[in-house]
Amino acid sequence: MINKQVFLQKFVESALLQVKEGNLDEYHKLVKVFAYTRHSTLDVTATKYTTEVSPWIQALSANVSSLGITYRDLVTTVFSSDWVTAPNPRFVRSYTTLVLQIVSAHPEWVPQAMSSLARWFTYGGHHKDIEPERVHSHVHVLIQEIHRAIPTCGPSLVAALAESWPFRAIRANVQVVYVRNVLRCLEYASGVRREVLQMVLNHVLQIDVEVQVELDDLESDEESEVEDTGVFEFEDEEQSDAKDGDQSDAKDDESEESGSDSDSDSDSESDADS
Repeated sequence: MINKQVFLQKFVESALLQVKEGNLDEYHKLVKVFAYTRHSTLDVTATKYTTEVSPWIQALSANVSSLGITYRDLVTTVFSSDWVTAPNPRFVRSYTTLVLQIVSAHPEWVPQAMSSLARWFTYGGHHKDIEPERVHSHVHVLIQEIHRAIPTCGPSLVAALAESWPFRAIRANVQVVYVRNVLRCLEYASGVRREVLQMVLNHVLQIDVEVQVELDDLESDEESEVEDTGVFEFEDEEQSDAKDGDQSDAKDDESEESGSDSDSDSDSESDADS
């Protein structure tokens, strides 16, 4: 009877070899094994994913030396999976080891690995995010391990932090969570302290300037509304005065006509008497 783990290891080895021969069927199946997102519409929970993927981690680890640029789809899928949300600590440790093995054997994958990890620094900024402290801890452990294994990875870390920085329009608590995690990186990557602190300062200043501009625009709008209201009131007063004047003139005309009619009647009566 063939051992399951041996069978999976041979399957991975065969799938990678067949890619070079132009046969991608088994390779695509292998990529699909590691594809997982917590927002997936498929019936795949974190627990189910953990159970199904665990034996494949060991099989892929045995073939890490082959994972060059030719297998970009597989490697990026391994990196971008939502494995850090898995509830099983043993699974998380195994996955952490797999990623570390990949970047150690192929340092050219470090930028992609850093980018996939930095994106988790906003996790916890939304009310639906579960156990953000645990997720952040997993991410920082792996980044620290990569930094220890490859001390020259500092520029890749800085680039990933800059790339993953949330837009200024994103809610404030997301910004706070991200900055807190960025600063936490300095606990084990002191070599990039200057670049990271400068990055944080620049983004804080940009947010401050944008808020000030919005406040100035708001004040300008309020002043315009006040001025417009004053003009309309002034115009209403002028129209009211003009209307009152017209009514007064009309009354004066009526009075004059009435007086003229009276004088005419008096003259007629005098002529009659004569």
